[in-house]
Amino acid sequence: MNSLLMLQIKNLSFSIDATHPILHRINATLVPGEIYGIAGRSGAGKSSLLNILAGLRDQSEGEVLLQNRLLPKASQRLIPGHPGIALVAQDYALDLFHTCEENIREAILNWEPKLRERRVKHLLKFFSLSHVKATKARVLSGGEQQRLAIARAIAIKPSWLLLDEPFSHLDHVLKFRLINLLLQLKETEQLCLVLVSHDAQDMLTICSKMAFLKQGKLTAFFNPTDRYYNLTNLQEARWFGEVNSITWKGTNHRFRPNDFRVDPEGIPLICDRYLFNGTIFIHYFYTESRELIILHSMTKLPRTLNLLPNGV
Repeated sequence: MNSLLMLQIKNLSFSIDATHPILHRINATLVPGEIYGIAGRSGAGKSSLLNILAGLRDQSEGEVLLQNRLLPKASQRLIPGHPGIALVAQDYALDLFHTCEENIREAILNWEPKLRERRVKHLLKFFSLSHVKATKARVLSGGEQQRLAIARAIAIKPSWLLLDEPFSHLDHVLKFRLINLLLQLKETEQLCLVLVSHDAQDMLTICSKMAFLKQGKLTAFFNPTDRYYNLTNLQEARWFGEVNSITWKGTNHRFRPNDFRVDPEGIPLICDRYLFNGTIFIHYFYTESRELIILHSMTKLPRTLNLLPNGV
């Protein structure tokens, strides 16, 4: 990918009014080749940030640059938006009373007819929508609507695709199918991706770089795989899932449910119950002092065992 496709955010702030600051002096440089994830609680400003980057909302201060060019604000364009940046919103923004085929075609009406129809046909096939191409968008399933929204967004071949809470309406199976689809898109369409979600664990499987948006500020981007096992900041660590805390020889240790070993010299635990989610067994153990310890395993663990966190 061309390094000129980098997306730069400089001193970006956004407020509804003087008493309601949403984003405060955000700086970031997003480069091709990575999949970026931004996690934050509901109301943290994630959607506002994406809408500003996509040219659909004005920032209060700061700049957005693509390919080293300053992008105009939404209010400075006759039609809001940037051709190089596409956004898939949470509500998908489809034309519900037009068919799948028409929704995609409408996004590229100014293309030469043969190229346009070739692109529409390709996207219908790629997103497994050919069998419902003549179906109105309003009667599609949620997964089909989402795939159609992505197909419509990328029809014009943007450089960057922004996805707002892409996993929030999907079950476990559809979530991983979408992840696989996005990874394919990254390669076949040479897309740069930015995802935002209130659930950092959802993005852990796909994002190569992540940051937290909290209190209007964006943290530095980090490698999520490395951060998953770094439990120094307990608040951030719990964004990625369960963290156990156990005392061993006067020292407190934190560890993930899968980051342990059975050791006869370890801390004695007794299992209260276990659940099977179709992939792993989730065990609820207690120490003698009634500290809850959650353990994940591919097989059912014995009712009693002695445990030590890895690294101890």
